[in-house]
Amino acid sequence: MRAEDVARENQFREGFHLVDYAEVGLPIFRLTIEAITTSIRSIPTIHEFAMRCIHLGESQEHQIGKMLGLSEDIVTGAVDSLVLDGLVTRTAIIDGHSNFGLTPLGEERLAEESQEIIQEEMIVVDYDAMRRKPIRLAGENVLRAAELRDFGAIEIRPYPIEPPPIDELAIPEVSRVIRRRDGQDFHRNILALKQVVRRSNVFREAVCLVYASDKGNEIQVSFAIDGRILESHERAFAQNGGPKKMGFVKAVGNRSSQAWLRRLIGGEVIQALPSPQTWQDLRLEEAEARRQKRVAEDALESAQTNSSRTRVMAALDEAKERYALSRHSLDVLPARQLSCFEQDEILREAMNEAKASLVVTTAGLQPTMLTQHDLRQIDNLMAINTSVHIGSFLSPQTEPRGGSYFDPLSELTKRQKTGLLKLYKTRQSAFFYLIKDDDLAVISNRPFFGEVSRRSSFQRVVGIVIRDRRRVAEVKKLAAKVCGLSANG
Repeated sequence: MRAEDVARENQFREGFHLVDYAEVGLPIFRLTIEAITTSIRSIPTIHEFAMRCIHLGESQEHQIGKMLGLSEDIVTGAVDSLVLDGLVTRTAIIDGHSNFGLTPLGEERLAEESQEIIQEEMIVVDYDAMRRKPIRLAGENVLRAAELRDFGAIEIRPYPIEPPPIDELAIPEVSRVIRRRDGQDFHRNILALKQVVRRSNVFREAVCLVYASDKGNEIQVSFAIDGRILESHERAFAQNGGPKKMGFVKAVGNRSSQAWLRRLIGGEVIQALPSPQTWQDLRLEEAEARRQKRVAEDALESAQTNSSRTRVMAALDEAKERYALSRHSLDVLPARQLSCFEQDEILREAMNEAKASLVVTTAGLQPTMLTQHDLRQIDNLMAINTSVHIGSFLSPQTEPRGGSYFDPLSELTKRQKTGLLKLYKTRQSAFFYLIKDDDLAVISNRPFFGEVSRRSSFQRVVGIVIRDRRRVAEVKKLAAKVCGLSANG
C-alpha cells in the first residue's frame, strides 16, 4: 500500500486532523550476542526418567511410579508411548504386572540424552528500539540508513539511543526470536547470555502519520506497517518523548503558514472555502465511497459463480457511481482546502492532463519526487507543444549533482534547449505553485518536487486548491510576482 493511500485511509482521528505523512524507517538494533547453549532434549522429561528407571532395574509401572512420585496412570501413558516409539519393549508378565525393558534403540537414545553438549556460539537477535523488546522479523525486509535515503524516507531515531545492556535481555524472549537465515527455529537451549559483541542499525519500512489537535497545540504521531496502525509503537514513541526530541512538535505546531496563506490569497478566496464542517462531511463521504468501491472490487475477485458475480458487479457499479459523485462534489468547488495526502495525486493529474501550459514551483528537485517516469511525461507534454515552466531554488546545471546516475536538475537543464521547457531559479519562498492551463491552481507550503536537501522532518501542510478560472488567472500573476520567476539563459 502506498504511503498516500495509508494516509488517506487513516485521515480521520477524533479531535485531530492529519497534517503530514511520510515513509519512514523504524529503528531496529540487530544484535550479535555471545551465548552459552545446550542441545534440546528430544525425549519428553517423564519419558526420559521412566527409561532411566527401567535402566536401573525398575521394570514394572507401579515401581517406576513410586520411584518418580507419579501416579501409575501417568507412568502407564509414558511407557505405552515409549513402546510405540520402539524404545521400550514388554519382556514378561509376572504376578499380573507387565515387565519392561529397554530395546537396543532405547539404550542408544538414553545414552545420547545423558551426553549434554554445552557450547559457546554467536546468535543474532533483532531488537525493536522503540518498544525496547526483542522481535522476530522472519521474512520481513529491513533496510540500512543509506537505503532509506535512496527513496527519501525519514529515519525515526530511537529513545533511548543505546541498545539494551546484556542484563536487560530475558533468555525466554531472546530464545523465541533468534534470527536464522533459513527461517527455521533455533534448536538449542540458551543457558546464558554473555555479551553483545556487535550492533547494526537497520530499519523497518513504515508510514508515519502526524496529527494536529483541532483545538490547542497537541501533536500525535502514529505509525503503520502494511497499512495497519501500530498503537504500541505510537505509545512507546510518545512516552519516550520522540515527537519533541525529533522536533516534530515544534515544526508541526507552527501555525504561521496558515496566516501567511491567508494574507497571500486574500479574504475573498478564504470566504469561498467550504466551512470546516462542510469540508469534513465531504471528506467523510469520499472516504466511505472509496472504501465501498474497494470492498466491491475485492468481492468481485473472489466471486465463484456467475450469479454471485452478477450481484457483485451491480454493487460495484453502484459503488463506482457513488465514488464518482463524491469526487465531483470536491472538484466543482471553486476553492477548497488541500489535504496533505492528495498533493502528489493532483500533481500527477496536472502532468497527465495539461494541454496548453504547466507551471510547477518547488524548493529542490529530488529524484524520488521527480522521477524518470515524470521526465517522460514532461517529454510527452512538450511533444504536444505544451509549455512547461519549472522553478526551484537551484541554479540550472548540466552536470549531475554528486555523481548521481539520475539527476532531474541536469536532465531538465538539458531539455531547456527545446524551447518548450523553461527552467527558472526562484528566490526563497514559503509557498509553491502548481498551475495547469487556466482551470487548476494549487498553492502549498510543501514543495512539489521535494526539498533542496533530503527530507528529515515533518511540517503542518497548508494549501488550497482553486478551479475557478478567474482566480486561477490571479494565481498565475501571484506566482510570477511572489516567486520572482526569471529565465536563466
